[in-house]
Amino acid sequence: MTRTRTWLLAASTIILTTACATPEERMAKLQIKQQRLELKTQQLAQRNETRGKTQTSAVLDQRAPLENVVKALAACDATLGATIKQFAPDLTPIFPVTVKGEVAAIDVPDRKTPGRNTVQPTAAAKVYGLTLSGYYEESTEINGTLQKMAWGFVTPASPAQAAAVLGTVIPNFKRVSKEINGNYVRMEIFDRDGWHRTSRFDYYRAQPNLQGERTLVIEASRDPALPGSRIGCAVRGFQTEQFQGTLRPELG
Repeated sequence: MTRTRTWLLAASTIILTTACATPEERMAKLQIKQQRLELKTQQLAQRNETRGKTQTSAVLDQRAPLENVVKALAACDATLGATIKQFAPDLTPIFPVTVKGEVAAIDVPDRKTPGRNTVQPTAAAKVYGLTLSGYYEESTEINGTLQKMAWGFVTPASPAQAAAVLGTVIPNFKRVSKEINGNYVRMEIFDRDGWHRTSRFDYYRAQPNLQGERTLVIEASRDPALPGSRIGCAVRGFQTEQFQGTLRPELG
């Protein structure tokens, strides 16, 4: 029997079986299909909702308060504000901290003005053996609309040294990051169902109407007053203003 004849016979059998089914059986099968479809729809909605939720629980699994803060920073979301709030009494002697409800922020004089968007520690600040020489915040607006925001710490160490140390602390950092011109980058792209890791850096950087790009980066410092490297997060895209409320609620 040829393959075509075999397929026709199988198809005929299915049609005949369906045709011979009683109305009650056909209705039962239709209900089962509908229930399966509804279940898949619910599962997809729950998965999307989970992806879209903002992480707000503090990091508590490191040895020192600043180590918990730096690990929280690596998430590039509201985890940072929750962790700063958790350890505010310990951080205040080192960096200026303002508590706002369930979150808190390290303060800089002016996020929008270069030279005033950094603050230096008033006491020794070390994490995992790395010295922290400052904290920075950046906010870039075009025509009154927030287009980019960035935040993080500065260390006198080189990007390679900082990446080697933090690569053992940040979950999966070595696996999901990429070295680009001496910088260490982990990029995520936002679409309708949340943030997704990607290695297509050049492709997405060229998109003018990008909804959102969230990047964890260890890069050379551009501030002559604070040489070394920056360990921080950067968010850009035409939805950056909306992202500020979920990723950095302490700035609201």
